[in-house]
Amino acid sequence: MNTEVSAAVKRLDTILPLESGLKSLSDEDASLYCKLLHSYVEQGRTLSRAEVAELFSDADQALHNVVDSKLIVLDKDGDPAGAYPFTSQEREHKVHINGVTVHCMCALDALAVSAMFNTPTVIDSECRATGEKIHIEQNGIALNGGTLDAWFGINWGAARSDIVCAESLCMEMMFLANETVAREWLAESPETRQIFDLSSAVEFAAGFFVPLAENCRQAA
Repeated sequence: MNTEVSAAVKRLDTILPLESGLKSLSDEDASLYCKLLHSYVEQGRTLSRAEVAELFSDADQALHNVVDSKLIVLDKDGDPAGAYPFTSQEREHKVHINGVTVHCMCALDALAVSAMFNTPTVIDSECRATGEKIHIEQNGIALNGGTLDAWFGINWGAARSDIVCAESLCMEMMFLANETVAREWLAESPETRQIFDLSSAVEFAAGFFVPLAENCRQAA
């Protein structure tokens, strides 16, 4: 991991401290996050509140404990609507894994899935600037084919303390069609934006998200 990627992982962790949030939970509450996470990969969706209630004696309290750790988001009815890196919303970033299709919060999240679950994935998304299709075939941190000249962009200035990351910074982590498009996008706001080539973006994603999956495996 190069210096720029390492610094980006640390910077994102100060905004969205998921690993420390997971470690702060009780074993039972941590297991709830892990179940919600794995349900996306196994079923293509997360568990409903009713399904959580079948597994935990106080489902509402357990869900809110995990929400407080920033690891998940709930919809207006109190049902799980996302467990980082996945979302139940139909966002532009689709990941095909284990025969199911799931959506991810952002481009960085999509790039994390293969390394998190040590399983091949196919990502279908689009360039935020041009609308060009992005197709990436991935196995762990290896890029096996597709739109390999795509870049990743993040607008750090989108982070908000009063809005959950899923609805703020995550909305400004995107794929860009190629280096030229990425550098043009960067030039619009160089003080708040940052770009990475695809290989560096995969390292960024894995560096941030793989510890969550490792903690789930240790807890299993």
